[in-house]
Amino acid sequence: MKGDRPLVPGLVAEGVSDEPFLRRLITRQLEAVVLAKSPGRVSVFDCQVSEVRVTDAGVRDAAWELALDCHLVFVHSDEKERAKAEGLAGVIRQRAQQERAAEPVVLVPVRMTESWMLADRRAITTAVGGADLTAYPYRHPAEVEKAHNSPDHPAYAKRVWQAIAGKGHGGALDDSMELLAQHIDLDILGRLPSYQRWLADTEDALKLKGFL
Repeated sequence: MKGDRPLVPGLVAEGVSDEPFLRRLITRQLEAVVLAKSPGRVSVFDCQVSEVRVTDAGVRDAAWELALDCHLVFVHSDEKERAKAEGLAGVIRQRAQQERAAEPVVLVPVRMTESWMLADRRAITTAVGGADLTAYPYRHPAEVEKAHNSPDHPAYAKRVWQAIAGKGHGGALDDSMELLAQHIDLDILGRLPSYQRWLADTEDALKLKGFL
């Protein structure tokens, strides 16, 4: 709306599989946070996604260019690439300090995107056509993350997700992942410890930029 302060988020990911879910989830959660806590009026723009991956050559320059166009940058990686993601975040922060600017970076928790996707059973039914909920083993949202902490657990989230939605879902060309992020209950996600930490880090970054 006219007169609102713009808030543009950006995302640098390890791969394409989680991007549709994360970019929509980030936008929705930022909208909810600023609506509830910002002292002024803020318009959250769609999350901008870098075409360069965390593991690609030239990612540091590309991520900095993204940061120049955004107020807040999220970096996503799996556990294997975490050191590269942390290094990338450090480079952005260092360049921002050299420019005498505050450029906050928030890391998405490793190995947790699939558990976030599985937290809301109703949203899965709405977003994923043909979902087989007989394979859904969780009674409470917190069980999703607890099982996901051990890849050897029979309810490991990545395996459960494939059993429910099939291996064809979750790719970059699959609209169901963005639809899932649109319908997922943010209050349910807020019961997961990893999501609570991510949200707290996000709010700290928004405070650094003066949005909260």
